[in-house]
Amino acid sequence: MIKAIILEKIVRAVSKKFKLDKVLKYVEDPNDADDRIDKLETTVFQQGRLIEFMLAEKPCKCKKKKFDNKQGEKDES
Repeated sequence: MIKAIILEKIVRAVSKKFKLDKVLKYVEDPNDADDRIDKLETTVFQQGRLIEFMLAEKPCKCKKKKFDNKQGEKDES
């Protein structure tokens, strides 16, 4: 009984000293960073869907250049 009371007081003192209640609140409650991440995830998902739609709609008509070596220069032979 007494150990529990002493332990509780120690926990509260340590919590106040290191501001653990503020840290816990920041971690558990939604904040501005969570809102920004949610918005970015939505944007990335929408852009991915748009790219898939565009690629499925029209095939690429790009002309691919072929080079003789890896640096993209013509061979001199």
